[in-house]
Amino acid sequence: MTKETKMDLKNKYTGGFYLGKMGPWIPIILMVIGLIVGTKIGGGGILRFSLITFLAVIAGFFLTKDKKNFGKVAISGLTNSMLAIIIIAFLSAGVLGQLLRQSGLIEALVHTAGSVNFDAGFLPLISFVICAIISTSCGTSSGSITAMAPVMLPLAVGMGCSPGLVCGAIISGAIFGDNLAPISDTTIGSALTQEAQVGDVVRTRLPYSLIAGGISAVLFAVLGNVTTASRGMEGVAIEADLKSLLLLVLPVIMIIMIKKGFDLVATLLVCDAMGIVLNLVLGTINLDAMLSNEGPIVAGLSGMINLVMYCILLFILLEILNCSGAFDALVQGLTKNCKSARSAELVCMLGTAVGTAAAGGSSPAVLFFGPMVRKVTKDFGIERTRGANILDGTACGICSILPYGTPVMLCLGFTAEIAAIPADFGYFDIVPYSFHGILLLVLFVLSILTGVGRRYVKDGEA
Repeated sequence: MTKETKMDLKNKYTGGFYLGKMGPWIPIILMVIGLIVGTKIGGGGILRFSLITFLAVIAGFFLTKDKKNFGKVAISGLTNSMLAIIIIAFLSAGVLGQLLRQSGLIEALVHTAGSVNFDAGFLPLISFVICAIISTSCGTSSGSITAMAPVMLPLAVGMGCSPGLVCGAIISGAIFGDNLAPISDTTIGSALTQEAQVGDVVRTRLPYSLIAGGISAVLFAVLGNVTTASRGMEGVAIEADLKSLLLLVLPVIMIIMIKKGFDLVATLLVCDAMGIVLNLVLGTINLDAMLSNEGPIVAGLSGMINLVMYCILLFILLEILNCSGAFDALVQGLTKNCKSARSAELVCMLGTAVGTAAAGGSSPAVLFFGPMVRKVTKDFGIERTRGANILDGTACGICSILPYGTPVMLCLGFTAEIAAIPADFGYFDIVPYSFHGILLLVLFVLSILTGVGRRYVKDGEA
């Protein structure tokens, strides 16, 4: 669809909704309400978000006066180049994550840590570090928690560690990688919605991650030793194929390629190909398993299908706002009340925080509020990576402390299966120790208020 056609469509749909200026926003409002209610009564999850967003698209159709041309609005949203890149990137990242996970990398990392025989007081720190490595390598927070919690929680509780502290360490490690990993869906989404390069986003985000992660590591080490009686960690090591540790070369190759100027899609495809070859050569995944329905390729693709479906529906919904002029009106209203770059960034952070709380997850909030953040920061000449970092840091930070967010819910699910943990163990036993997410929020608030880290676009850049 040409720019001229899109402009004609936008002019045609401006004011073309029932209920006046509120008309285009009704589907969005219904979606947000649906996400909140659905999360509280039925749990979160991208599949549920897709269902609710699909119903919101239907509502948008019935609120449109020119129903005969609604299909053109949908097509306009689906031809967005950002959507195409997001879909390819998510699918490729899904395959890479599965190649790393199914290779036995997680078990190898746990085995390596356990064989060192640290004092039990360091279990929270070890949980944080291993989970951070897994999430940074595989780009998944929920996958990291699912992999680590069943192993580390029973072990930690059996050795006298605080279950709340260990849960906080696991969540913090998972959020570390979810916020920083080049193949994380939030990293990809925040970079692409801000029209920034993933490599630049990761590079500029690194100081925030390292500061928050460093402070978190110290806190886990200190509190772990203060709250746990001294005891060796004999027997922690589990059976593992240590050859899978060689797969850690893939995240390194990814970083090198991005620094060399390769775009995200090319980088992911090369790493996927290398991951397949390495697993076959090392014998960590055989050919039959590689090509099976449960293998890393099929599992990686199918694991991202729900997220891709949500993206498709979301971009149709966003195009309704674009074609009606409602999105431009919102941005103009926000920027009108923003008197400085500082206030603009605060608006972006607040909007992302509210969106994350409404959606119950970081990925939907990043994808939905990303375009708004881009428009606001662009009007104030704020550098693209700055908007991406505020967007992702806020979404990941809020997600880590939500009582109905995936990280907390997963940990509560695993603790419920451990008899040694009291039956009344709950959210407030975990959230005070979700140090990394809390520190990310604190760092970005301080950065916005002080202006530290704020950069502006150079002349000639959009």
